[in-house]
Amino acid sequence: MEFVNLLIIFAVAAIAGSFGTLVGGSSLITIPTLIFLGLPPHTAIGTDRIGVTGIASAGWYEFHRKKMVNYRIGFIISVPTVLGSILGANLVFQFNETILKKAIAIITIVILVFMVGFRPKMGVQKADHTLKSHEYLIGVVISFFVGIYAGFYGAGAGTLISYILLLVFKQTFLECAGTLKMPGLFFTAIAAIIFAIHRAIDYPMAFAMFVGGFTGSYLAAHYSDRIGNIWIRRLFLTAVLVMAIKLLL
Repeated sequence: MEFVNLLIIFAVAAIAGSFGTLVGGSSLITIPTLIFLGLPPHTAIGTDRIGVTGIASAGWYEFHRKKMVNYRIGFIISVPTVLGSILGANLVFQFNETILKKAIAIITIVILVFMVGFRPKMGVQKADHTLKSHEYLIGVVISFFVGIYAGFYGAGAGTLISYILLLVFKQTFLECAGTLKMPGLFFTAIAAIIFAIHRAIDYPMAFAMFVGGFTGSYLAAHYSDRIGNIWIRRLFLTAVLVMAIKLLL
């Protein structure tokens, strides 16, 4: 039975990694799957943190090869997200996550309405815009709070980082998919270490999920330029809506 569970989480992680590397939100599928397969919630979150590093590492490699990673912006948001992740991963053992998840869902829906109703071209066309110092500061502050959520629960954290890259740093969806891999790998790895210290990781499941996520992420990143910004936008909006509804319910 355990071998069957490993095959299941491998397949689920491969599917989740294929779209998660483009728009985020893979943990919305993998964490519930891990719980369904018998892991306690905290262990499911910790196991998922290791699995998600497979998605981030494969995606980072392929997007770097295509020169779609903005390392300056990636570093700027990596530092606060990692610090927030450390705080969030320690908080998860002390607090109920329900209120936080519902607040994130409401904010996500508001931004989704803004993007669809007022900025339909956002992320599709490259913006001719020079970033100002206050925009960097806003990105850093928001990234810190996203990092707390990433360490605390994690599902949809990559999507929230995409929001920052789209709204604050004016990147396209393809650029977002590449740049978010840098902070994504760092904050998931740090959170995984903290969960490991608390012995809240199922390592066989984590390994199977890592390999599955790595495979799905690599394939999606490899063909990302053929998919294009328009279809990634559509996938992004769908994933965000599903994430918001799931967090509310």
